[in-house]
Amino acid sequence: MRPEHAPPRAATGVNAVERDCRRLVRRQALKAAGVSALPVAGVDLFINGKLLASTIEQISAAHGLAPGQLAQLPATLRNQVDDLTQEVGSYLIGRVITQGALFTALRAIGLRVGAQQAAKLAPIAGLAASAALSGWMFKRLCDRHIAQCQQVRAALPQLPAPAPVLALAPPVPG
Repeated sequence: MRPEHAPPRAATGVNAVERDCRRLVRRQALKAAGVSALPVAGVDLFINGKLLASTIEQISAAHGLAPGQLAQLPATLRNQVDDLTQEVGSYLIGRVITQGALFTALRAIGLRVGAQQAAKLAPIAGLAASAALSGWMFKRLCDRHIAQCQQVRAALPQLPAPAPVLALAPPVPG
C-alpha cells in the first residue's frame, strides 16, 4: 500500500496509464462541476473549455498521441494513426485542441451545452442541475477520448511507448 504523501509513480503499463487518466478525469470533472455551479452565465463555458482542452491534451500525451509526439513518427506510421483516428471517430487525437474541435466532439456524443446553460436560469435547483450536467458531460467526453486513444494504441502496437507522464498523478502536498 502506498503512503498518502509518497511521490507519484510514473505510469508504466497500459493499465497504469488508464488508471492515471481516469483519476485525472474524475478530479477535473469535479472542478468542472464546481465551476458550473457559479451563478454567472458564460464564465463556466470559458473555464471549463480551458480545463477540458488541458485534460484532453494530457490524456493524448499519456497515450503517446499528442500532436508533438505524432510529429516525430515516420510518415507511414503517422498516416496509419490518422486513418485509425478517423475510423474510431475521434476529433481530438493528434490535434491541437480548439474550441471548434471541442464543440464538434460534444456534438458527436449528442450533448447540448445550451441545456446546461438553460438550467442556470432556475434558482438553486438549476445551479445544481447545471453543475451535475457539466461534470457528467466532462467525464463522458474524457472517458470516450481515453477509450479512443486505447483503440488506436491497441491497433498499432508498433507505436513507440509514450514517456512516463508524472503530471497525471495527484500532486504531492508541499
